[in-house]
Amino acid sequence: MKEELTAGGREFIYVVIWAAILYLACGLITSSFDSYGEYPFIGGIISVLIFAAFGFFVLTRYTSRFTYQVSDGNLRINRMIGKRNKEIELACADITDMTYGKKPSDFPKHPYNMRKSIISRRNLLYIAYTDREGKPSGVIIEPSEKLRRKIEKERKKNG
Repeated sequence: MKEELTAGGREFIYVVIWAAILYLACGLITSSFDSYGEYPFIGGIISVLIFAAFGFFVLTRYTSRFTYQVSDGNLRINRMIGKRNKEIELACADITDMTYGKKPSDFPKHPYNMRKSIISRRNLLYIAYTDREGKPSGVIIEPSEKLRRKIEKERKKNG
């Protein structure tokens, strides 16, 4: 089973609204530093840093195409940004824990974020697994209900 996930019109509206809010906030920051008179460039530097962080999240989430595929007992997760490709492949038997909707307290640190949503966490699937070196790893994806059941079924069949 294969599933593709990309951002749509709703995410575009979110980006426009967030950009407007950040634009106003950066204007307030810049004007507050202008009132001191000595350091007006600090507000501009802070504004550039805020929009650089915002651009990073938009680029890595909303402009990406995510592909989740379950076949032959393996889960393949692919994130494509332009022509750059990041792929994770793991055996469903290596999955140690799966939690839907809420991040578990014992979830591995520094997981792979292979999801399009930035703020909402209700449709996320947290997968803890053992990688090829035997270390605990984690990945966060945003699959459909059908794919989530398929992953669970493959995990029980092969585990």
